[in-house]
Amino acid sequence: MIARPLLALFAALLMASAALAAPVTFSNDESVPAVVTDTTKPRQCVIAYLVTDAGSNDMFVSRQQVAPAQDETATRGRYACPTQVPARVATRALEPCLARAADLKLCVFGDMARGFENRPDARQTAENTSRCASDLASYIGIACWNTGDRDVCNVACGNTEQEARDLARGRCEVKQQKRCEITGAVAILPPQ
Repeated sequence: MIARPLLALFAALLMASAALAAPVTFSNDESVPAVVTDTTKPRQCVIAYLVTDAGSNDMFVSRQQVAPAQDETATRGRYACPTQVPARVATRALEPCLARAADLKLCVFGDMARGFENRPDARQTAENTSRCASDLASYIGIACWNTGDRDVCNVACGNTEQEARDLARGRCEVKQQKRCEITGAVAILPPQ
């Protein structure tokens, strides 16, 4: 007598567990899910250059990423940039200007010497002070004065946009002995 209700209960439990164990059906939608990026992962070193077309006063930022060594560790969320930058990196920085300029000789680095307004060529600019590295600064800034037909500029690195502008302006006014009213700054690391 007790066995029959137990058998019925056992049968009901078996049917319930069989229903729960049914295979999951998948749709035929083959769209790829969104890629999840680890925003806490340190970003690679970026060296940003400011270059200019001195004929048209167009300014370009050229960012170049440097892969860290396999055994390198980040400090404060940043990978170290190399202390010595090969000449070919600087040459490649000029490419955005060279692709657009009417006179290729007027593609120069953004940090200019006093007298650039009279002799606008690459020898009157400095590659090493036209670049900033992402391990030391977050922004690259520029400040210029206008001669009437061309801008004469100097570059500085800073941790905020305003700091980069202010440092560039101060540097320009000391080097050029002019008021450098034209200013700008851009992030060294490109948007993710």
